[in-house]
Amino acid sequence: MVSLRLAIVGPGRVGQALARRFARHPRVQWLGFVGTDPARTAAALARVGAGEVLLPRDLRRAHVVVFAVSDGQLASAIATCAAASPRPCSLWLHTSGRFGCEPFAAVPGVRCGALHPVAPFPDPAHGDVALAGAPAVIEGDERSLPLLQRLCDWLALRPLRWPGGDRQLYHAACALAANGATSLWAEADAVFAACGLPATARATLLAALVGAAADACRERGAQQALSGPVRRGDAATVQVHLQALAAGAPTALPSYVALMQAALRLATAAGLPADTAAAVAEALQRGR
Repeated sequence: MVSLRLAIVGPGRVGQALARRFARHPRVQWLGFVGTDPARTAAALARVGAGEVLLPRDLRRAHVVVFAVSDGQLASAIATCAAASPRPCSLWLHTSGRFGCEPFAAVPGVRCGALHPVAPFPDPAHGDVALAGAPAVIEGDERSLPLLQRLCDWLALRPLRWPGGDRQLYHAACALAANGATSLWAEADAVFAACGLPATARATLLAALVGAAADACRERGAQQALSGPVRRGDAATVQVHLQALAAGAPTALPSYVALMQAALRLATAAGLPADTAAAVAEALQRGR
């Protein structure tokens, strides 16, 4: 069985999550990390349990090089590694959501690709768990795509081929969904806490509410999934909410107004009568 020699540039949270998966796969010969801080790189390798600290010139041994660095560091990392003469016909790919293949345009002789795992990586020790079953948006030429799809299989990711379009808008949507949901959880948790609910009860309520909303959106779409006072056009209840937040949790008030205005747009598109929608809009405007 032929093994694919693989290295990762960037020993951060994403790099470690990928490395833990790749290091255990029988078809991968895991080489190690290229990093800017030897001590940090060695610590990351210890968490992975295999591999060595690599220099850019060591990447000539790799069939696949994965750049798992921040968006701001991607261009300089590629330039540094390209100066060490990459292995001809090797696959170089990155994990950024912001970019397609254009960061590799100046690297001669390599195949290029993008593989963006759409998953959170808050903890280096357990990031590989987040990969299982997560979608990954992939982009590459016809020579690169089969291997990108195979890498997704080995990582237990579900590949989605990039159809073309604005990568910056795509990345903004990812941030809005993931970071927005996390921030919304924190805002609602703070309001529940202001009611006197203990942490365990708050977590139970939030998980049920957010999970049910996500399931309904997936099954029926956002317009049909929307419920609550805005969907019903209950301006009086919205006004009571605004007063309660102003008195008991004022820092959450701007988020409530912004999100209920978004909910009102959904409700209007779903058929809420114009005069009813206007009453809700007026209440939200007064509550700003």
